[in-house]
Amino acid sequence: MSMPTLNRRHFLSLSAAALALPLIPRLARAATGEPVRIGVLAPLTGGGGPYGQGMANAAQKAAETINAAGGVLGGRPLEVVVIDDESNPTAGVAAVRKLLDVNKVIAIAGVWSSAVAMAIKPITLERGVPLLVSGSGDEVTQGDNKGLVYRFQARGSDWGPVFARAIHKAGGRRASVLALQTPFTLSLANPFAETFKAQGGEILDVVYYNPNQASYRAEVEKVFARKPDAVFVPSYLPDLSAIAREVYRSGFESPIYANSSAADAEGAFIKAVGRDVAEGIHHIQSIPPVNSSAYKRFAQAAGIDPATLAIFPSNVWDQISVLALAIEQAGSADPARYAAAIPLVANGQGAKVESPVDGLKALRAGQAVAYSGAGSQFTFTPNGDQLNREFGHFVIKNGANQLLEVLH
Repeated sequence: MSMPTLNRRHFLSLSAAALALPLIPRLARAATGEPVRIGVLAPLTGGGGPYGQGMANAAQKAAETINAAGGVLGGRPLEVVVIDDESNPTAGVAAVRKLLDVNKVIAIAGVWSSAVAMAIKPITLERGVPLLVSGSGDEVTQGDNKGLVYRFQARGSDWGPVFARAIHKAGGRRASVLALQTPFTLSLANPFAETFKAQGGEILDVVYYNPNQASYRAEVEKVFARKPDAVFVPSYLPDLSAIAREVYRSGFESPIYANSSAADAEGAFIKAVGRDVAEGIHHIQSIPPVNSSAYKRFAQAAGIDPATLAIFPSNVWDQISVLALAIEQAGSADPARYAAAIPLVANGQGAKVESPVDGLKALRAGQAVAYSGAGSQFTFTPNGDQLNREFGHFVIKNGANQLLEVLH
């Protein structure tokens, strides 16, 4: 799969409204004015639980960094309001209604789960409020998004073929799929199978399972007993942990390829299943540009080891940064005005900036900017998907993750 390319400085699909927005010079001063509230749905519990606190912390640190440099709109501080969406669509809907009706937020960010994103999207579109998500499910950005939905993560259908190429490169010619039944995992599974077959490979089985099953033995035996060269398991941390234990107990030897959001969870997977069970499991995830100044600034501000791949926290850092830049560009915190500036500050014709503070200074000086993030040096498509994501292919050896290669 070749990913389409777009020149950051020549993004032709910017809306006319965005291009017409003025560059308003402003002087930075202490951020002591009326707060600009941004809602963050974080998966503090549920399937995304291992990531939620890091995402919430990144949002808070981004706001603190921006506020220390003068905030937005001549001194208005950003105020981040975090609510646990429990990695659950029903809880997410209740949370987003509270953020909009009670907390009066002007945007919704975070949103790790694609199922949560899809559940709350109709509400945010109805209210005219931007929705910035980390979920990969293709459906999240499909349809008429009214220029309000932006994904800070790789799209599932772009991600699935990366697994197929990695397995094929490793010599795998017979593969099976054992997939959790969710929008996110389904968006990976079908493109994986199609790409693998297009490369001349054979798909032996495609088996789906439900969240929170009491046992995965039947599914594991059906898939692994045929001894495929590899088994693709798009999943969440809890179910992958149970499946990996079952595979280990049963003595099956086909290697597992999983998404890093399940097989790493920033160290939680190895801790949950132990070194022996985790040994040899491959995992792939879109990764941040750790050698960029954007990532290093984020890591320092968030108190993260710069050698650590903090995937979802860095994405949320970018969400808050892009919102701040768009608000400053538009000269307004009204979603009806600033939403049109989101693609302009990310894909615009200005100078590349890797820090929200530098970007705000440039905008106050009347200069255009093109933000390059800590989570990805991305550009947006017209419907809000990100291009130019890189993927890390890891394998677990001796209780640690080893990066094998970077894929595109």
